[in-house]
Amino acid sequence: MVLNPKAAHVAKQPRLHLSERFPDLVARTGYSQRAFARQSGVSFSTIMGLLHPELHPGRRGGMQRRTAWRIAQAYAEIARIDPEDAFRLLIVERPVEPSPEPSP
Repeated sequence: MVLNPKAAHVAKQPRLHLSERFPDLVARTGYSQRAFARQSGVSFSTIMGLLHPELHPGRRGGMQRRTAWRIAQAYAEIARIDPEDAFRLLIVERPVEPSPEPSP
């Protein structure tokens, strides 16, 4: 039996992105984005890459779920809200665009 790798299409998880409101929500807590990055344990360059993906062409775009939860948990602690609510406020899920199939 020969398996066709194209036939075994696996649905990709949606990519996670920061909400457009992220800078304002963080500013409302009194934290700078750099201070928030330190608090969350996520590098400032990662946060900048998430906010401005057009300036970082080498990045795939989006973040992993673990990073999204680190950001949400730090915001929840600072803003004194539930982590689930923080996740919904800060994180946007976007479907992954299917990559074009290579020509034979």
